[in-house]
Amino acid sequence: MKRFNILWLLFILILLNSCGEDKENTTLQEYSFDTENKLNDQAAISEQNNTGNQGLKPYYVMNKQFGMPIGVMPIPSTWKKKEANAENILFEAPNGVKVYNEIFNSFFYSNSPQRNQFTLQSGGNVKPIKSLQLLINEELKPFIESQGGRYINQFPLPQLAQFDKQFNSYLFKSTPEQRQTDCVVTEWEGPDGKLSMVIVRYFIAQYTSIGGLDWGYTLNSLEAPKAEYESAKNTYINALINFQINPQWVQTNNQYYAQAAQQSNAAHQQRMASIQAQGQQILAAGRARSQAMDNQYNAWRSNQAASDAGHAKYIDGIYERRNMTDASGNIYKVDGYENNVWMNHNNDYIATDNSLWNPNTDNTTNNYNWQHLEETDNGY
Repeated sequence: MKRFNILWLLFILILLNSCGEDKENTTLQEYSFDTENKLNDQAAISEQNNTGNQGLKPYYVMNKQFGMPIGVMPIPSTWKKKEANAENILFEAPNGVKVYNEIFNSFFYSNSPQRNQFTLQSGGNVKPIKSLQLLINEELKPFIESQGGRYINQFPLPQLAQFDKQFNSYLFKSTPEQRQTDCVVTEWEGPDGKLSMVIVRYFIAQYTSIGGLDWGYTLNSLEAPKAEYESAKNTYINALINFQINPQWVQTNNQYYAQAAQQSNAAHQQRMASIQAQGQQILAAGRARSQAMDNQYNAWRSNQAASDAGHAKYIDGIYERRNMTDASGNIYKVDGYENNVWMNHNNDYIATDNSLWNPNTDNTTNNYNWQHLEETDNGY
């Protein structure tokens, strides 16, 4: 039964291997619940009660880059945060409820093969866009069902889609974008009889000024015994929707990336000035027009590659991702900033700040051969 959950969370590693157009017209009933009582501070969180008179407590989502919380969300007092573990569990409760760390994945796509190639060379992922419903029908359903899960239901969650869009609107953008968000909750029954949900938070960001788009999703998942599932589901959904954003983090984040963009633009202008001077020297020397055109094209290609790499690094910074490498030189994108990251041959990874812990000597994780990863600047 445990293996089913691990594979479920690892589904992200093999997702999105095909492309197509969504021709299915599915009408879903909108989910509704009480979100009138917004949680604005710790006192309000402490005073509120969940189903069964279970008290709530604040959970602060920390940003290690700036040493401050991104925000806070209300969770039941019985939900305990777990340390690094192979199952990727974030919270666990005595009644059998398990909440997993969210998983994020994004892709770039352009009608220009050159732009796609530059993104790949910069360490990014390139995939043709796929609609949310097609993603669920062709990728999520077949994979979970192949692991013994049974599809039960799905419903839209526009409140969370609106929250994601509003959150994104607060963030500094070095490139103007047009963003669309959507959200669907999928529900499943596992081979052990427990019920689970996977929330798929989907987005598309189009860059009209430079061409191309980013698209992707965040997965939030929860598992619970049947008797606890409905209460746990509603509690977790309300916690996500009632996430309170820290304005100090927004200000610090935006100042940092605005300054980085300014420095990048200044370096770009210097490169362009150098290219222009070289072009004038070439023209003065009377080189052929075809040679001049070749140099202009190569300059454009270099600038686009630098822009794509800078954008990829900016996105990684927002979502707290970094590039890490194994002993063979393979590069992986890893969430968080923990000092020690271990990966097995299935691409499962465990991140921890405990420098003395080794999963190869831990009886709970040593059924795999784990190798230590090192942080790298390559791949951008």
